[in-house]
Amino acid sequence: MVRLSLATASLLAIATLLHAPTISEAAEVSTAAVPAPNAQPDDVKQLLSVALAETEDFWGATFKAGGLKYEEPKLVLYTGTIATACGPVAGTSYCASDHRIYLDPAFPELREIGLTGDFAKALIVAREVGHHVQNISDVPHPDVTDGNQEAAIIRSEQVELQADCFAGLWSRYVQDKGLLEDTDLTEARQLLRSLGDDQAANASKDPNAKRYGTSQQRIRWFDRGLAGKTIADCDTSSNPL
Repeated sequence: MVRLSLATASLLAIATLLHAPTISEAAEVSTAAVPAPNAQPDDVKQLLSVALAETEDFWGATFKAGGLKYEEPKLVLYTGTIATACGPVAGTSYCASDHRIYLDPAFPELREIGLTGDFAKALIVAREVGHHVQNISDVPHPDVTDGNQEAAIIRSEQVELQADCFAGLWSRYVQDKGLLEDTDLTEARQLLRSLGDDQAANASKDPNAKRYGTSQQRIRWFDRGLAGKTIADCDTSSNPL
């Protein structure tokens, strides 16, 4: 996200914006996280503020087009680990119980795979916002298990791939606003490839473990969102994964 940087062009959007996104910093942290390389705290907060504002604009307009009002999530920044309504959290996570996204601005999950670009960070926020959209709308919900473990695993994959697709829908929105470059989309696909279940670093020996989708599946659903226009284009429950 070079042009979005997410700093200059969009700072103006935030300043003139009709609202500011809700970002708070947790008062209680249990351990200190190592700062992300080459990233100053204020720069990262600025990036997150703009990324969240862009998701609010996109999903606000999307819900309004369907005759609904979008309820914006809150973004809570913390370091190390934090207690939430959904249990202790480390890294980035959305809690359906309190409609909050918990995020460590050091982005430890990105450091582990060697990605530190702006758009990779923005995409992580967009995916968690996607989970919020799932939570407040009629799309498949991660808590639905259909009564058996195998169905629950398949549903978890559907939910995660749909979040990738929702991130693609949002990416198309910011791309149409002239805020993305081709290198940003390359970075997005690199991120999703690195996070695929088929990658050695993500392999689980537990057959009942939650699944997120293979690298190919995750990129395919992101691209599907990028080429789509509505929530219906991201229906993972009715389409082959």
